Amino acid sequence: MRVFQSLHKYTPYIPYFEQQHAVEDLSFDAHRQLLLQDRFYALHLLQPVLEGADTAFYALWDYEALQHKWAKEQGWAERDLKKILFAQIEAFKPDVWYNYSPTFFQPQELETQLSDEVIRVCWSASPYYDEAQFKAYQTRLTNLPLDVRPKSEVGFRSDLFQPAYDPAMDAYAANTDRPIDLFFYGQYAKSAFKRRNAQLDRLLEHQKTAPYRMEFHLQYREERQPVVNIPYIRRYWQKTVHPPTLVREQALPPLYGRSLYQKISQSKVVFNAGVDFSKDYKVNMRNWEVLGCGAHLLTDTGIYPKGFEAGVHMTTYQDIDDCLQQLERLLEAHEERLHMAQAGHQMVQEQYSKAKQWEHFQTIVASL
Repeated sequence: MRVFQSLHKYTPYIPYFEQQHAVEDLSFDAHRQLLLQDRFYALHLLQPVLEGADTAFYALWDYEALQHKWAKEQGWAERDLKKILFAQIEAFKPDVWYNYSPTFFQPQELETQLSDEVIRVCWSASPYYDEAQFKAYQTRLTNLPLDVRPKSEVGFRSDLFQPAYDPAMDAYAANTDRPIDLFFYGQYAKSAFKRRNAQLDRLLEHQKTAPYRMEFHLQYREERQPVVNIPYIRRYWQKTVHPPTLVREQALPPLYGRSLYQKISQSKVVFNAGVDFSKDYKVNMRNWEVLGCGAHLLTDTGIYPKGFEAGVHMTTYQDIDDCLQQLERLLEAHEERLHMAQAGHQMVQEQYSKAKQWEHFQTIVASL
């Protein structure tokens, strides 16, 4: 099977190698290889893509520094990133296009730009259903069970599909020097994260007096409102309404790829909390990333993916007060904390391997 997998750079992610070295003189293939080594969203990259197989093509389609190189190497002055993506698909001639950003493409674009022979598969684990967009694909993949609803009910097919352990995590999980006592990373968004935001507010307040080291790397977008509603004046007199001052003062910049792996590998315990729309289902990427990099997962009670067992692979809490009590206990219970972290690492390594993920993907495609 020839598979073309495309992701989008929708975050403030800057590849670590670009922060250290100039990449202007690299070829498209050399630049893309560095990108793959940076492990951005590697848990979602299919095995042939991650291994650079001839039967797979990977594109971070809105990453201008990379995509414009491909066009230039084709002798093409095109700068439109979607046109470049569709040209790459046409040139590679895949059996399957696995699109990780379906909401960026309208159905009519796919109808006019893609061959009917290409099987279309997308990923979206979101509460905001867009039936018209998902109907343009043979199936929508998601790791949220609530999303897998009958096609007769919503008009499109969905299949449950999980992230997979990244083999690069081996080296990080082996790290025993973990000076950070509690670590959290992720979004502090205005909508769909209200419960977790409130928990983070408590943790950030606790950080001021805690006798241990805590770090919070948050991704957020500042929102401002006019102080006075007077034309031409309101643009200058504004106040920040999101996030609160506490977050802006204490949060550290967001982390991705190997930079994130490294930080997890330096942490004893990583805090986790589900988002509002997932309800009782706890399917955060953090589950796999934390256990994969060998840290102890302190997470809220709920329904977890197959294989994740509370008290065996992770510690669960009922509310934020219980969370703080569990944290202090875990920092004292060194052997228990390490034993559960090691058990969790072994579980995701075995049950969520890249080989099993790829096999499942092929099974789904064969059933379309």
